[in-house]
Amino acid sequence: MTVNELMAQVRSEMTGDLKKDMRHLSDIADDLRREPNAEELVAAVAEYAFGLMPQNMKEQMQELTFVGDRRMDQAYAAALKLVEAKKMQEAETILAAISDKIAAHFESESPKFYCFRNPFEYHMYREFYPDDKVFERAPFDFSAYLELYGYVLIENGKTRAAEKALDRAVRFNAVSADVRFERAELYKLADNMPKLLDECRETLRICTTPGRIARTLTNVGFYCYKMNDFFNAAVFYFESIRFQPSKAVEYELQDVVKRMNSYGQKFTPPTHGQIVDAYEKYALTQQPSTELVNLALTLAQSAHDQQQKELEGLFLRTAYDLTNDAKMKEQLDALAAEIAQG
Repeated sequence: MTVNELMAQVRSEMTGDLKKDMRHLSDIADDLRREPNAEELVAAVAEYAFGLMPQNMKEQMQELTFVGDRRMDQAYAAALKLVEAKKMQEAETILAAISDKIAAHFESESPKFYCFRNPFEYHMYREFYPDDKVFERAPFDFSAYLELYGYVLIENGKTRAAEKALDRAVRFNAVSADVRFERAELYKLADNMPKLLDECRETLRICTTPGRIARTLTNVGFYCYKMNDFFNAAVFYFESIRFQPSKAVEYELQDVVKRMNSYGQKFTPPTHGQIVDAYEKYALTQQPSTELVNLALTLAQSAHDQQQKELEGLFLRTAYDLTNDAKMKEQLDALAAEIAQG
């Protein structure tokens, strides 16, 4: 979808009721996050929404969400370009200003703001954190902004400040595996193995794709290697490759096997029982998570019953990504054909 196509659709859907229109624009922005050109589309919606506001509301929004003369998302985009150009000090300056703005206006206990990237993350959070019942949607993805800030601080050698930034990023979206990966890298860098294992435990509960599962299992393999548990290091590297082939992880596995051989130990592909034992030894959720699969299927059925086809597709895709089930793929293809026909 192009920006012009999007804005033509948006304008046709406006009612003239500012409150309803703002809520609708917020929902549109959430839906657009799955688009390949999500960044420019979301920015266009935000620009349009800002233009609809009366002057007093614009001034309030500028105070809350502008860094200098730029909206937070624009400032973040500028920082991201600086990171890509390896200009870490300049990026840190912008991200520090974003961080200060978030801390000043969006980190109070009441209300609590959250940054779920899609409806499944919202439902995962409700499943795993049932005590939190009231959700306020943050105007931007603060979790991603603070994650990048944490990364830049690590690159600039400021690990303590980085950990604080990443802790805040997790607070805004505790079910984002991507944020937790960055924090896991920090723990590896700091040689904090207990925290690394805890992070892996939490991350495996919320992994929704083979790639995320594989990355987490690679981190568990690294932990086992550091603990001199070479057999289970090999098991987890083997499991990681099973979920997503990777030459880099293959090399790690080969290195562990060589280390085992030097001690007179042999490694062959692990049995199912040995894999289960490895998960149980470290109190890890065996993958794929049956809890997540069942949640996704339950939500897909609910969306189907309510004739919300796109939402049904999102939930069914999550279940398929976790299981690679052929029947689910057939359902997805049939649903995609229905949606295409209108």
